[in-house]
Amino acid sequence: MMVMPFIDDMHGHHLSILEALDGREVTYTPDGGSPRIISGMLQEFTELTGGETVDVVVAKPVLSVRTLDIPEIEAGDIFTIDSQDYEVAVVSPDNEGITELMMEKL
Repeated sequence: MMVMPFIDDMHGHHLSILEALDGREVTYTPDGGSPRIISGMLQEFTELTGGETVDVVVAKPVLSVRTLDIPEIEAGDIFTIDSQDYEVAVVSPDNEGITELMMEKL
C-alpha cells in the first residue's frame, strides 16, 4: 500500500471540503495571465454601514479557494463567477492551505 505524504493528502481534503460546501467552478484570470477554471466557495456577506443621513447595506462577497490553485494571486486579479466579474480587493491566506479573497463586483 502506497502512503501519501501528509501535505498532499491535505490538498485533496481542502478541495473535497470546498466542493462539498459550494461545489462552484470559477474562472480565475491573473493580471497579464491566461484564464483558468478552479474550484471555490463563494459567500455573500452583508454589512450595515452608517451613512450621513441613512444606513446603507454593503455587500461583501468572499471567495475561498485552495492556496495551491492561486500561487500568483494579487489584489486586482479578476474572477468570473456565474457570469459576474469580480475584482480581488484583499487576499487573506490562512497559512493552512485556504485563501479567502474579499471581492468587489465589477
